[in-house]
Amino acid sequence: MHPSLIYKNIHLYRFTMNLICLGGYRKRFQDIVELLEEKDKNILELCFGDIYVAEHCKITGRNWLGLDLNLSFVEFAENNGFNAERKDLMKIKRLPDADVCIMVGSIYHFAKDNCETIMSKMLTSSKKIIISEPVLTWSNRSGLIGAIARKSANVGKGEETFRFNKRSFLSMLESLSRKFNFNYQIKRERGFDLIAVIQHD
Repeated sequence: MHPSLIYKNIHLYRFTMNLICLGGYRKRFQDIVELLEEKDKNILELCFGDIYVAEHCKITGRNWLGLDLNLSFVEFAENNGFNAERKDLMKIKRLPDADVCIMVGSIYHFAKDNCETIMSKMLTSSKKIIISEPVLTWSNRSGLIGAIARKSANVGKGEETFRFNKRSFLSMLESLSRKFNFNYQIKRERGFDLIAVIQHD
């Protein structure tokens, strides 16, 4: 199954995401990079989609590696001079080591069956993980924006209607923190997104 048109064109993707985020699409990445510390030099971004974090890393002298299943996103990043690789995260046995592992607006793709697996891989890769996830979404609503939101979630597996709300996202974090023995803090709750920082020894 092929991804939707939105996932084949970065400019259409940005337009759609900005519509869904009510104009706050780029701000969600700014909230992420503001949580990076001076010691965070090597950044791994999973399901990166866009290059806003990569651009910040370049400006601030950090190393950035982006992994994404979507070929058009990977090619866009590479054409802009960034280190990106096309990877299926579920097929990677071990993620590259990094100071910080970032995932923005994508963990719902794994929530049904593979959330524990992807979290285990992130914890093995990095001692610090930043997850930003929308907990207020349009995808389960009727109307035009709801339809657009569902289409925008089709990365090649069909439309995905599952989304976290605040309660289910926090419940997921709490369950995984007990299983994997990590600590987490909710750092931001702005607009649609809730941002968690996970740290472990």
